[in-house]
Amino acid sequence: MAVTRVEAADTSQTLQRGQLGLLGVMMPGLAQVAPAFNLFFTTAIMVGLAGSSVPLIFLISMVGMVATASSLAQFAGVYPSAGSFITYITRAIGIKVAVAVGVITLLGYIIAFAGVYIFVGSYIVQNVFGNSSIWGLTQIVTILYGALVTLPVIVGLKLGVRLTVVLYLFEVVLLLALSVTILVRGGASGLSAVPFHWPGGSSDVLVAFSLAVLAFGGFEAAAPLAEETRNPRRNVPIAVVGAVVISGFIYVLGSYALVTAFGVGNAGQLAGDANPFHTAAQSFLPALAPLITWIFLSSVTSSFVAANTQTSRVIFAGARGGLWSHALAGVNPRFRTPAAAAMAFVAPSILIGVLSTAITDPGTASGFLGTYGILGLVIMYLVANVALIVEWVRFRRRGVRKNPLLWVVTPVIGILVLAIPIWGDLRPGQPSPFSLLPLLTVGLVAVGVIYTLVLNAVRPRALERAPALLEGADSLATNPLVAT
Repeated sequence: MAVTRVEAADTSQTLQRGQLGLLGVMMPGLAQVAPAFNLFFTTAIMVGLAGSSVPLIFLISMVGMVATASSLAQFAGVYPSAGSFITYITRAIGIKVAVAVGVITLLGYIIAFAGVYIFVGSYIVQNVFGNSSIWGLTQIVTILYGALVTLPVIVGLKLGVRLTVVLYLFEVVLLLALSVTILVRGGASGLSAVPFHWPGGSSDVLVAFSLAVLAFGGFEAAAPLAEETRNPRRNVPIAVVGAVVISGFIYVLGSYALVTAFGVGNAGQLAGDANPFHTAAQSFLPALAPLITWIFLSSVTSSFVAANTQTSRVIFAGARGGLWSHALAGVNPRFRTPAAAAMAFVAPSILIGVLSTAITDPGTASGFLGTYGILGLVIMYLVANVALIVEWVRFRRRGVRKNPLLWVVTPVIGILVLAIPIWGDLRPGQPSPFSLLPLLTVGLVAVGVIYTLVLNAVRPRALERAPALLEGADSLATNPLVAT
């Protein structure tokens, strides 16, 4: 596909180059995964589904998600762009598919984080203020918290990354300290290899795998920062894959330590504990127990800052490419950040989260919105894997050789692994409102398709110009298939 060169001379739509090195671009992906948040609130559920074999499930899921991370990394090494997956899919399959997937993914992010926002608001009210009976308090706290985690994204990329680093280190250091202490002391009944034995073949095990795979969501946060990263073709791929590997190590170690703390024969007790890490801390590292709430808040806050950072870049790049309102392509003249795009992501998330509490309680709302929204992200991962295979074929036809193991075999593995959470979330027989997920997912896909068809009918020129504008001059300058 030939691409018309478009030089971005307007500095009001240009991000500041070369701000981040390898560590800086890796941190948003690490933080957005939020290992403490996922370990605290999914490990007990997974134990209830698969027994003490949760560490093995996390280990296998990590290997599977490395496949999808590798697919995005291969693309990032060729097309460094703030457009991230939209650019990658555009290059391989076409702009129309990319726009549809982009709309699906962005809506998925907005919906998923709406659930997390309202969950955090409710958690703060219950665990910090100690009162959840005042009507409207959860909603007010949710709105204020949303503003708090958006501010660093607007003020500057380096500030947001530095804040992310501090919060992430606080989260991980204390989590590792607790895990290592439990293992050194042998837990409740000594160390055991049982948590690394296959749990069996029931459908519940597949649901546990679904939760483990989804726990890695957000690892791709480095990709949209490519235009602001030094040596992006090297640093961004390392950061994308590194986020999965490092997070996977923390998941395996943390879940193994928790199972050991309760004892491999006490899976039922662990599964029934509302706050198992707090219980484990009280037994093995009492000084850490009062900090469990703050570890959670640190984890989720760094995740929000990272998510706002990367998603605002994707929205910005799409607007710069004419795929949605040009007003979202503006860069704050003082801070050189896509402030309008950041607010366009956060505001509807908070609104959906707050409005959901008028229908149901915050706990149900957060679980449903999070599950529904993450499906938009899974769809993007799937299409990105397919796109890499298509791109490999295109490269071969033009004489550009790429490793088939990385460009064909690995994305196929990624596709197979991603089928697990799709089945887990859309399986029949779920209680209401989760029984509505299949229909709502079809609706989410339909919105993306309809938006693309309308855009093509109303502004076809935008689709023609979008590929070059999405990538920017740096990517086009060394594009292996760019028209000369």
